[in-house]
Amino acid sequence: MKRIPTNEISRKAFHLFSSIVPLSYLYIIQEKDIMVIILAIASLFAFSIELFRNNNKKIDYLFNHWFGSMLRKKESKGALTGATWLLFGWTITTYCYEMNMAASALMFLAIGDSFAAIVGKLYPAGRIGDKTLSGSLAGFIVSFTIVILVINTLPPIVIFFGAFAAMFIELLPLKVDDNLTIPIFSGMTMVLVEKVI
Repeated sequence: MKRIPTNEISRKAFHLFSSIVPLSYLYIIQEKDIMVIILAIASLFAFSIELFRNNNKKIDYLFNHWFGSMLRKKESKGALTGATWLLFGWTITTYCYEMNMAASALMFLAIGDSFAAIVGKLYPAGRIGDKTLSGSLAGFIVSFTIVILVINTLPPIVIFFGAFAAMFIELLPLKVDDNLTIPIFSGMTMVLVEKVI
């Protein structure tokens, strides 16, 4: 069993905690327009911080002081952080899909991607680039199970294919950040499956 770097543990803990967003959408802020506005404002704020830190040494110093332990090497050098991509993914997904599908897609991202990374690092098997089949399988099983328990207004087959699509796109060694691709692709898949059935 391999050791997980401390910064990755922090990132995945934050990722799991981010499931509060789709849960809030389901049970608290159930108005799509309001949720999209909140997420869009948060995305704009995060992107502004990214711009400021890349153009102001003092802001960059403060940013790295507070969040440096969670950053990957390319992020500490100025690339957009995973958190900003996460907000972009949330906003686009919430805007594009109806509530139950959007919430499911965001749960696949929060839970599935986290378990895929954790299991993939602890028990790597079937490596594809820096991802593993073992991790993706774990992400699929856990996210499918949790979403089917939390969201009972979608047919299980729709959730099944949504979870599968989320972990399939997570597994592919794409250059686009998976915080963006996972919820958008899984949401699109669920829409298509629901139309077919």
